[in-house]
Amino acid sequence: MGTNLRSIDERSTGLRVALTHVFAWPEVRRGGERYLHELAGALVEAGHHVSILATGSQPGRARIAGAEVRYLPRRSALHRWFPGQGHEIAFAAQALLRLGSHRFDIWHALGTADAAAAALLSSVRRVRSVYTDLGIPDRPYRGSRSDWRLHEFVVRRIDDYICLSHTAGDELRRGFGREPVVLGGGVDIRTFHPAERRHPTPALLFASDVSEARKNAALLFKAVALLRERRPQLELWLAGPGDPADVLSSAPRATRDAVVQLGAGSLQSLTDLYGRAWVTVLPSQLEAFGLVVLESLACGTPVVTLSHTAPAELFGPDVGVACEPTPEALADACDRAIEMSMRPDIVEACRATASPHDWRTSVVPRIEEIYRGRTGPIQS
Repeated sequence: MGTNLRSIDERSTGLRVALTHVFAWPEVRRGGERYLHELAGALVEAGHHVSILATGSQPGRARIAGAEVRYLPRRSALHRWFPGQGHEIAFAAQALLRLGSHRFDIWHALGTADAAAAALLSSVRRVRSVYTDLGIPDRPYRGSRSDWRLHEFVVRRIDDYICLSHTAGDELRRGFGREPVVLGGGVDIRTFHPAERRHPTPALLFASDVSEARKNAALLFKAVALLRERRPQLELWLAGPGDPADVLSSAPRATRDAVVQLGAGSLQSLTDLYGRAWVTVLPSQLEAFGLVVLESLACGTPVVTLSHTAPAELFGPDVGVACEPTPEALADACDRAIEMSMRPDIVEACRATASPHDWRTSVVPRIEEIYRGRTGPIQS
């Protein structure tokens, strides 16, 4: 490491930032891609020059949220040697070849392989390398991946290793001996705002992938069946990706009667759902952050998560409830949050909790400090 950052620190104009991630909009729309494009848009708004490098089914260019996106061809030739991560490693090699001949100040990578490429380039050029780990750096899991050597290289050589939560940062510190920079994702307070009114009857919103086991939809379905005994008019809105058919087929009848399937809609429709719901529920385990929690709070709606998880770091007991991972505890937590949603000050309290995570006023200024090397000594 040891990048010479004088030109970066003293630059009066915007920084030249290269953001890399193997996937991007519009082909893939998960949490990682949301982070990529929302960060890029907020950096552009702050006056920086941002370009995104990703892959696509077809090579090409686009402009999203003010940032130029370059799509490289997606290659799978390395899957034989790197099962599960071959396409990421192929992308990293392409990114290194392309960015190696361009002038920029920051290489901010969102994948392991492109982070390794960024760290390598920063060792020979005046470029600061930054990695945002979109997951939890659990050592046994990392050791089971085909790119584990690249991750070890990133841990040793990247200038700044960002974890999205203290939960994730503790794992990096405990498992790898690397001190993290803990900085979560953001929310645009202007885009996510309260609705004019809530739904007439209590409604729980589940805005995650129903088919992904760690999102714990099955646990929520059991809790809803219990809660319907107390609140017969309760609805459960499913507004994320994934086909709920398999999980719903084994759910209690009371839950199936409560479900309203909405699918993954536009950002505008999601904002409206957050505001009209009485409570947003994220019973996920092994979550690195919890974007839906911030978005719900920005829309004035209280939240329920599991205790001792990253999403539970984002709120206090005045705007949400964290509980143990049992149907009974989750049902009680949702019931308490429904009561909470009827407080006259709840919208203002939720918004106040989300405001310190606003992209423009909070997250990007901290990112700028990281880019300029003001996060304290860099560990080798």
